[in-house]
Amino acid sequence: MGRGFTQLVQEMPCYFHIFGKFAGYKLFHRKSPLYGSADIINVCNLHCTHCYWWLNRKENEELTVAQWQKVIDEKFKKKHIFIITLVGGEPTLRPDVIDLFVKQFPKRICIVSNGTIPLKKIPNLYFYWISIDGTKEIHDKIRGPGSYDKTRKNVLDYVRDNGEKAWKDVWITMTINSLNYKTVKDVVEEWRDHTNKIGFQFHTPFAKNDPLFLPFGPERTRVVDDIIALREKFDDDYIINPDSQLELMKKNWGGKGTIPIDCPTWAIVSVDHMGREKKPCCIGSAENSSMKPICEECGLGCYSVLVGYGMKG
Repeated sequence: MGRGFTQLVQEMPCYFHIFGKFAGYKLFHRKSPLYGSADIINVCNLHCTHCYWWLNRKENEELTVAQWQKVIDEKFKKKHIFIITLVGGEPTLRPDVIDLFVKQFPKRICIVSNGTIPLKKIPNLYFYWISIDGTKEIHDKIRGPGSYDKTRKNVLDYVRDNGEKAWKDVWITMTINSLNYKTVKDVVEEWRDHTNKIGFQFHTPFAKNDPLFLPFGPERTRVVDDIIALREKFDDDYIINPDSQLELMKKNWGGKGTIPIDCPTWAIVSVDHMGREKKPCCIGSAENSSMKPICEECGLGCYSVLVGYGMKG
């Protein structure tokens, strides 16, 4: 998406590796990582009620740019990782690290941001993932008073100030939970005219009886069916989730307890703010003593989309 002929030619070695990995998995069941995720900062300016990050946070730990270069070389380049998503905390608080990653992986870096800090135009960035958690009232209930207005202003300012194609740089990500599941259609309609794509996933709990978890059953199934209907209605790929992935979200697809089974956790190299690999997945932790996500109630989009395409753990 968004790649011209010159970019495709320049990236041919990358495609050679990624197609080789797909072929190796399909033909020989050889598991080699495809994508990457890096928590480049351990600080956030919000304290969202649904965010896994606060569960395992450690204060006053941070890598230098030089140290991140070593992580890039050893964890991502050596394994021929194609696309890398920068997460946090709030990753835009480390523009120096963002610039490093974008320089090393032009047009292959995505930034997951809460959008409350003005969005910088970054040459060769793939796109921003901006987190929206419902209509204004619900979003602010989850992320804090005033956060929705800040995010909306920053997105609209970015689109207005950076040329006629700037809207292509902004994608929306929505994590569906028990508070916001009735606002899915409203979110699509609110942001469709201002942004390039929207992707959905479901809240993944770290403890049983998490009040934000939307249980499997009629309500959750209806939400998924509504998203599929919206995809058909718009017919313009604005909603990026394929139907095969959405159907998975109606039930347990990831594992048993805190153990992944069908989930292809091997497909994404995920590192924390200290460059350590996170287990069992991108919302896990490098420390064995830290809390783990409940795999049988997983709603993560990054892994379920791979399962939907036939890749498993």
